[in-house]
Amino acid sequence: MAQERRVTVEHIEERTSSEGKRYWRVKVAGEKRSYFVWDPDVADALVVGQTYQATVNGSAEYPRITSVAFADDAAPAPAAPTPGERERRMLRMSALRAAADVLHGSAVPASELLAYAEQLLAWLEQ
Repeated sequence: MAQERRVTVEHIEERTSSEGKRYWRVKVAGEKRSYFVWDPDVADALVVGQTYQATVNGSAEYPRITSVAFADDAAPAPAAPTPGERERRMLRMSALRAAADVLHGSAVPASELLAYAEQLLAWLEQ
């Protein structure tokens, strides 16, 4: 008998059954037992920290999540930056901090400070 449940994902762990089939063990906030996912598409849709409206099937001992949708009041979590994006963000922050340190105490407008930071960023990216 399928049930609708509101769940917040705390942890996802990929495992392999004794027959060699992949499945995922999902720890849900506020519950001691784990849920199980056998469908890779459903597993790929799950994000740690996100709240879903889930369809749960199976026994009380082995509840199985068969489908998920974002809960009405839960927005998708922002995607983590890729390593290249993260490095670029760090370089931009470094350039801005360096420009602010160099121009500290001067009466330089913000637009000039940002232009100087962009020049530093171009130099850092060489």
